[in-house]
Amino acid sequence: MNSKRAGIRMELLIEYRDQEPNGRITASDDFSKPAWNRLREAVLGHQADATFLGWSIEVEWTTVLSLAPVIASLRETFGFSVNYNDPAKSYLRKYRDERRAISAHKGGIDIDPDAVQEKLETLGFVKRKLTAEQLRDVAGMATLANGANFSVPGAGKTTVALATHLLTRDDDTHLLIIAPKNAFPAWNEVVDDCLADELADEWYPVRLTGGYDAIREQLRDPPKRMLISYDQLTRVQDQIARLLSTRKIYIILDESHRMKAGDRSQRGLSLLRIAHLPARKDILSGTPIPRSIEDIKSQLDFLWPGQGIGLKAASAPHPHTVLKGLYVRTTKHELGLPEISRHFVQVPMSPPQMALYAIIREEVLKRLTGIKVSSNVDLTSAKRSVMRLLQAASNPLLVVRRLTQEAPDTYRYDDPKIEAIFTGIVEEGDSPKIRRACELARELADQGQRSVIWTSFTENVERLAEALSDLGATYIHGGVDTGDSDDPSTREGRIRLFHEDSSGCRVLVANPAACSEGISLHRACHHAIYVDRSFNAAHYLQSVDRIHRLGLPEGTETHIHILESVTPRITGSVDFSVRRRLIEKLRTMSSALDDFDLQRLALDEEEGDEPLDYDITLDDLRDVIDELSGEAPEPTEDEVL
Repeated sequence: MNSKRAGIRMELLIEYRDQEPNGRITASDDFSKPAWNRLREAVLGHQADATFLGWSIEVEWTTVLSLAPVIASLRETFGFSVNYNDPAKSYLRKYRDERRAISAHKGGIDIDPDAVQEKLETLGFVKRKLTAEQLRDVAGMATLANGANFSVPGAGKTTVALATHLLTRDDDTHLLIIAPKNAFPAWNEVVDDCLADELADEWYPVRLTGGYDAIREQLRDPPKRMLISYDQLTRVQDQIARLLSTRKIYIILDESHRMKAGDRSQRGLSLLRIAHLPARKDILSGTPIPRSIEDIKSQLDFLWPGQGIGLKAASAPHPHTVLKGLYVRTTKHELGLPEISRHFVQVPMSPPQMALYAIIREEVLKRLTGIKVSSNVDLTSAKRSVMRLLQAASNPLLVVRRLTQEAPDTYRYDDPKIEAIFTGIVEEGDSPKIRRACELARELADQGQRSVIWTSFTENVERLAEALSDLGATYIHGGVDTGDSDDPSTREGRIRLFHEDSSGCRVLVANPAACSEGISLHRACHHAIYVDRSFNAAHYLQSVDRIHRLGLPEGTETHIHILESVTPRITGSVDFSVRRRLIEKLRTMSSALDDFDLQRLALDEEEGDEPLDYDITLDDLRDVIDELSGEAPEPTEDEVL
């Protein structure tokens, strides 16, 4: 029986609690037990760690938003009333408006692409003329209440984001940019490149750094433009939440795929907890789906909290039909860039390297036993084993040093065979891949060409730079901090050195995890050499686009040289497993974003000759098993990008 018709006046109170910030749902003493039990089940379906105290439930505020349709349905069935405190009423009204904005693909301002440039110039955006695609993307972003820009790396997402902010902000709006540390310089550069000189000092974002106490002091009187790293944000989440609760803040999440793990990572959880607070949010990523379609869920949940868009996109057979109208994307084809020439370089393993690789292969197969039929495996241990296999294929000396506590010459060996293999690797010195990369860099330097060398391993980065010191090589990895471009010890200083003809620097060696975002090398360098690649599709795509992006001089040819270890077919090459998984991830992203360029790139990868990190997925591990067991499909030939 409908309780309303029976005359029972049950009540549900929804409160937003600023101090946490979270939500509390409290039922009156006469509340229907069946209704309460169904509400409890719905809560646990969204948040397993919710707190239940009698007739009260404490949850994340985003859980309350997600439950709004459930509560509405239960109210219709059981006839209870719902009351709210004032903050809850305000945030639920915002949730309702965003729901309508999603349906209408609106919520921002109405502006025609043809009017964008003229309007921007009245706001001081006078130095850069936007391309037709950028004008379209700015208008598309500005029209939405919250915007997503998934344009390819190098299409000018930072420029589009700044332009969108200028068009949509109010005078009292503050800007908070959350970005990887290596992308910080790009936000100063875009101010220099786009805004009138007299506006530059006012618009350079203030970097929120120095730890908890220092940032608290900076936020006592918050700057109008602020920049903070993802890692720093997790340490000061309460201060950022307080800032968002008391000021009108426009958030730009740069390289938003950094939060792909969602509430399974501290970074993602911190962002999801504050997602309802900003006045507006924009997310930027050229590679929003680096591993699987699941990667986009948390990014969309941040953009549209409680709306369920992320889950719908991740579970839809054709995700682009769910996402259509909610993001903008400029493709490589639209940029009009010439195609890349790709060269696969087969590098035979040396005998001691092959012996070590075979031993690690057996270790990997043992650790992954059963993974093809179930997920009951120690994933952390399995991923470490695969990383060790990648190291052995790239530079076995890294494995030897790690297993002998950096002292292979004095280490006490239990097995004379292992000692002989390790001794052979030490005596050999640089691995075949390291030597071949150096040969390629010298050949290119003799032709007057600079090159950037990519490797996933920090020790390789430093060793390559040392080996190529005669070419003035410099390097960047996670241990090289940001700073002044006049300081050669900083990232900015080393990038400047690489660009200057007078410096004599012909080679930049870098780690994709630390250097694949936020820098442009396309005016100085047109050759990239990959000593190794990892399973992370974002690292690969973004590293390629450091030298293949908007602004490439006309008639320039871009060359990618990928070194792959050659092994007997029965042994399997982990390099080919990496390639096969990159193909699948490119296809997934192509389908979700309806981007033919990515589909073509996947096909190009598939046609090549046979031949890191904690982004390794279960499917990656299963493919490694197939490759090492000799069960993987035969590769075809003639890869061209």
